[in-house]
Parts: sequence; structure tokens; C-alpha cells
Amino acid sequence: MTDSAQGVHRNLAAAVQRKVIRTGQSTPSVRGSDWQTATVTAVNADGTVDAGGIEDIRRAALYQAPAVGDWIKITQASDGNWLAEYRLTPATGDAWVSPSLTSPWINYPGGGNYQPARYKKLADGMVVIEGLIASNGVSVSGTSNVFTLPAGYRPTGTLVLPTINTGNALRQLEIVETGVVRFTALPAGAVGFISISCSFLAATT
Repeated sequence: MTDSAQGVHRNLAAAVQRKVIRTGQSTPSVRGSDWQTATVTAVNADGTVDAGGIEDIRRAALYQAPAVGDWIKITQASDGNWLAEYRLTPATGDAWVSPSLTSPWINYPGGGNYQPARYKKLADGMVVIEGLIASNGVSVSGTSNVFTLPAGYRPTGTLVLPTINTGNALRQLEIVETGVVRFTALPAGAVGFISISCSFLAATT
């Protein structure tokens, strides 16, 4: 075999080797399982999501209340199937959010270490609201809105929850599916303090 022919054979062998390596790198059955992060672009009714250009990724039970825009971890098995494991902490962090309260409601001014109004969404889809507020000496009655939760932090349907106000009186707190946090059936009078602390699972969007 001439040197020229040997060179052709070496180049062909090298090209085949590179092709095999690339195929192995992109074939789950060869390289084994894989994982990456992706942003959800669609939430499907059959328990799957679309993310990172991949359709119909099955959600793990841990990944509750999925929403478009979620940053998640996805894993590919050796058979090529993908699994959406859980929501990741966004680049903006997972700090508590302090809502803008609707007048006349204010954070409880009574002193001490009482928690002001705040909310956050946990990795499992649970929304937590905390805080003690007051009506700032203003008389309120009937239904009174406190603040509105943003999309992605709202329940599937209106929740009716018990809460306690001044004098240990039982009152009704509602978290509406539109995100409105409000009291209902309030008797006329100023509210010295009342709790808005509760938690619930956010709606799937």
C-alpha cells in the first residue's frame, strides 16, 4: 500500500472514530443517563411539561403546581425518556415578598417582634403567607381586601380560612382564585390586629 493510500485510510479511520464518539455522546443508551436545567414553556393536562425544546416531560410527584417560566431540573434515562424532577431556585432568589397593602390596612404597629405581612412560594408549590396587620384605626366592615397575590401564587379556587383578631374573635379570611387576599363578614369597627398567616398549594397554570 502506498503512503498516500495509507494516509487516506488513517484519515478515514479517524473520521469514523470521531463519528462514533459524537454518536455515543448524543445517544442515551450509549452514554447512560443525563440531566440539565430548563425553563418550562407549557404545562400539559396529562402530568407532563414542555421545557428546553423537549415536549411531554413526565413530572415527578415532588414537582407540584408547575407553571410556565419555572426553572427546573430534567433528567434523561438511558432509554431516552425525560423526567421533570423539581423546581429550582430562580436567579432572583427565593426571598420573602412584602406586599403593598390596600388602605386602610397596615402592618401591626403595636411594637414587639410581630411579623409584618409577607409571602413566598416554596419549591414544592406551597405558598406561605405570614403577618399580623391592623386597620390603622379606621372602621371596616363586610368584605375588605388586603392585597393581591401575583399569578403563579394563587389557589385553584377560593379558600375560606379561619383567623383571629383583637379579643380572640374568630374571623373569616379568604384567598380568592384571582389572587385577592381579603376578610369577609367583618363587623363594623376598627381592627386592632388580625392575622393573615396561612399556606396552600398554588394552582397549576
